[in-house]
Amino acid sequence: MQLFYYPNLSLGAFSFNEEESKHCIKVLRNKTGDTLQLIDGKGRLAQAIITKDHPKKCEGEITQVTLFEPNRSYQLALSIAPTKQHERIDWLVEKACEIGIDEINFIACENSERERINIDRLQKICISAIKQSKQYYLPALGELKPLRDHLKTASDWQKYIAWCETNPTEHLAQQLNQSEKKIHLLIGPEGDFSAKEISLSQEAGYHPISLGSNILRTETAAITAVATVAAVLSKSL
Repeated sequence: MQLFYYPNLSLGAFSFNEEESKHCIKVLRNKTGDTLQLIDGKGRLAQAIITKDHPKKCEGEITQVTLFEPNRSYQLALSIAPTKQHERIDWLVEKACEIGIDEINFIACENSERERINIDRLQKICISAIKQSKQYYLPALGELKPLRDHLKTASDWQKYIAWCETNPTEHLAQQLNQSEKKIHLLIGPEGDFSAKEISLSQEAGYHPISLGSNILRTETAAITAVATVAAVLSKSL
């Protein structure tokens, strides 16, 4: 069954915004009396019935709400310098959400190619991705901020940094272990981190990792790292 996003789930009446109403009524052709499943991005799944099938303001009644625990044994945060082409960062956010991630933060580096990001646009991509992949938790998105400021956060996480000169080091898959519960990945811009940024990151506790012998684009490196963490630390393995 198709999932719909509604940020404030509780028993009783609900009303979709115009975008979600159009998708529900005009695109998927739901109508009054049909049953829906709603998620709030905070672990809750609700059962609801449509009472008004208006394409601009779909209304209904929430009859049941269930809270689900996260389906991963670890927390994962990614901090990345946004790419020059916004389509590539859109793709990254979508795929990272589908694989499973808790935070995506954006960092400004010396070699960064983009000074602004559209958090509202990326939030919509995240919502669409968790609906498509049948997940109940929405990742947090962090506004773009300087790397130096960012390095002051995530003090109790296991932290890894990838850059083009780290090939001789161990691959991320070899460094991860099942006891790790909070992992933070740091990925630089297309022009890579500067020597000063690498030094500052290592002083802040980020361990160098390799993602293989090939030189990867920023978004490819990020997805490779996210997928590696999922493969190594997934409960199903």
